[in-house]
Amino acid sequence: MDLPVETPATPEEQEALFQAIILKMSSVANPAKLEQLSLLALDLMLRRPFDQDLRGALRRRVGEVIAEVKPEHSSDVQRNEMRSAARGCIEVLRAAKEQRLPRSVTDNWAQHKDGKFHLPPHHVTEEEKEEGRGLKIAVAVLVLLTLSVGGYILWTRSQTPVENTGSEADRFVAQIVDSAQGNPPPSHLFGGPIRVTSMNGVPVVIAEQVPPRICSASGMKLVKKGLLSVNGNTPTRVSSAIITELCNKEGGGDATLMWAPK
Repeated sequence: MDLPVETPATPEEQEALFQAIILKMSSVANPAKLEQLSLLALDLMLRRPFDQDLRGALRRRVGEVIAEVKPEHSSDVQRNEMRSAARGCIEVLRAAKEQRLPRSVTDNWAQHKDGKFHLPPHHVTEEEKEEGRGLKIAVAVLVLLTLSVGGYILWTRSQTPVENTGSEADRFVAQIVDSAQGNPPPSHLFGGPIRVTSMNGVPVVIAEQVPPRICSASGMKLVKKGLLSVNGNTPTRVSSAIITELCNKEGGGDATLMWAPK
C-alpha cells in the first residue's frame, strides 16, 4: 500500500512501535503473523545500509524458527510449537541488538561455528551510546516477555462511557483506521492534528490533542485492531484501567496516540 505521506518516523516513534511489537508476539497464534512481526522488528533495529548482511542472515533465521511450526500437527502440539517459536524469534531480536554493526564498521562480521555473530572490539562513540539507550529499553521488554510468554495480554472491554462517548469513540476509531489506509484528514474529530508516517512500509497513525475521555474509551478498541502507544508508553499489560491511567498521564491534558494496524 502506497501512502501519500512519507514523513519519516522519529526514533521515539520507532521505539514505541518496537515495544508494541514485542509485547504482541506472545499472543500471536498464527505463525505467518509471528514471522511478520519479527521481521518488522528486525527492520526497525537494523535499518542502516551497512546492517544489510546481518539483517538478511537474521531474517533467514526467523524463517527457520517459524518453519518448526508444523500445520499438520495437533492443536496442542502447535500451541507448544508457537510458544517455542516466539521464544526463538525473541532470541533472534536479542542477537540483532547484540550483533548490530557499529557505525565505524561496514563489512567486518562473520558467522562462527556456534551460530552466533561476533564483532571485533571497537571504540563506542557517543552516537552509538545514544542509540544503545533506546535499544536497552527494547532488551528489557524482551527479557520481560521471555519470562511471561503466553497469554498475559488481557483483552477486556473498555469501561462503559457516559453520555455519547461510545459513539464518539467509535467514530474516532474509524477515523484512525481509515487514516492508516492512506487518507488522513488535516485534523481528527476533536480538532487535533493527525498524520500518517511509515515505518519500513508499515503505516503508523499519530493523533495528537485527543481528549482523555476519548482516549480511554477508544484505547481498547484500537488495541484489538493493532498496536497502540499512549503518550509515548506501551504498557506491559493491557486493560481499560491501565489505558485510562496512561490517557490521563499528562495531568489531565490531551493525549497523543500512536497506532499501527495488525
